Amino acid sequence: MNIAILSIGDELLRGIIDNKNASYIANKLFLNGCQINTILTVSDDLNEIINALKDLSKSNDIIISTGGLGPTPDDKTIEAIAEWVNVPLIVNEEVKNSIQKFYNKRGVPINQFREKMAMIPQNSEILSNPVGAAPGLKVKHNNAILFALPGVPLEAQTIFDESILPWIIENFSHNLWYSGYTFRNIRESELAEFIEPLIKKFDTLSTAYLPSYGYVRIVFTANKDFSEDINFKKFVSSLIYTFREHYVYDNIEKPEIYLHSLLVNSNKTLCTIESCTGGNVASKIVSNAGSSGYFKGTLVCYSNEIKENILNVPEDVIATKGAVSEETVRYMVANGKKLFETDYAIAISGIAGPTGGSEDKPVGLVHFAIAKSSKIFHYQYNFHGNREMIIESATNTAILLLIQHILH
Repeated sequence: MNIAILSIGDELLRGIIDNKNASYIANKLFLNGCQINTILTVSDDLNEIINALKDLSKSNDIIISTGGLGPTPDDKTIEAIAEWVNVPLIVNEEVKNSIQKFYNKRGVPINQFREKMAMIPQNSEILSNPVGAAPGLKVKHNNAILFALPGVPLEAQTIFDESILPWIIENFSHNLWYSGYTFRNIRESELAEFIEPLIKKFDTLSTAYLPSYGYVRIVFTANKDFSEDINFKKFVSSLIYTFREHYVYDNIEKPEIYLHSLLVNSNKTLCTIESCTGGNVASKIVSNAGSSGYFKGTLVCYSNEIKENILNVPEDVIATKGAVSEETVRYMVANGKKLFETDYAIAISGIAGPTGGSEDKPVGLVHFAIAKSSKIFHYQYNFHGNREMIIESATNTAILLLIQHILH
């Protein structure tokens, strides 16, 4: 089965917005044993879209397009699909009624641009959009099936999850096996030095290294299942044991998603006490629906006055040891945990730069403290890069350290 993703929109080609839909869809398909062959981005030009559909349909069984289904004049995808399939556009009464209900519920009047979304290529199958106005479409032409989705990420991803992914899983066999592992605060080259000489022993098995700020994900893929292979199990065990200080979990989900899955049904609570990360850890945590079940909140104590007055960090500790120190984060996490009355707490204090560093405490130095039960654990790392990279590395490290303490 060959699958292509077609992303449509001038805003993507101009770098105004990130192509979140393509990465989301590709990752979901990969996790379900499907391999994407091509991801193509084209402008809102009618001929560009038609030519892309013609080219992709020659070598792919399925095309998933995003963008260009909206009400504005630059939304050309519907017209392009009709020309590609060589059918007329017709008013679909079901879609028209759905659009009217969507806007009436919001007190928004219907105009000619919004009515345009009810024009559908003849013989198309409608894919319901539960979170937006424009529906998705399923169109078959020659030997290819096109799924057309709106460009708004929430709408595209919801329709994909509810209508397209289940259909693909049901109707196509999947021959891509994978196994993934996440390690924190280690370079991919160090892992590769261990992995590459050993991986050659396994027929068809390949390795992908997915580095992010503060962590690396390793993904092994093959066209056969190695999950019960004794030698592969021994290889993975030796990998994990060799890098046991850095190993976090058997998965390639993002840290904040994995942490969420651990805590959502655990009856344990969490708070974050953040300085240099400025609430970024909390922001990632609450990006998951349902996080209110375990996350009580965060305190961004950026100034020394807040550390002293709210978290009761002794003034002499900050004066002698500094705000970025083991002693300070230990006070921060202990008193923050009491303040929020949680099972787990993490505190972060560091120097994100580009200024503020010294010979003893360079830019990139970050201290972490985790409190669970009556114990406090301290960690210290030196991150590299610009301010944004250091904050992201510290954020991801904080979440991964929490996961390690919950799991182990």
